[in-house]
Amino acid sequence: MFSQLSQLIGRTVSVAATAQRWVAFWGPVTETPVLVTLFVALGSVLTLLLLTGIAAGSLAMLIIALTALYVLLTEVFGISIEIS
Repeated sequence: MFSQLSQLIGRTVSVAATAQRWVAFWGPVTETPVLVTLFVALGSVLTLLLLTGIAAGSLAMLIIALTALYVLLTEVFGISIEIS
């Protein structure tokens, strides 16, 4: 029981060390000041919010366009649309 627990802990530590090396590989090459990293993180969050707003607006426009197309086809041209 103790040997299995120690093997599990050893493998967990090994995986954690590998993950830490992998994450460090994709990190910045040089040391950056704390203020710069703060502004980069803030810019990233603001960009994410902006892109989320654009995606939501695009989805809303798609729904509006599809609704307008449905009304145009059914009310103006008299085409019946049935899904069965």
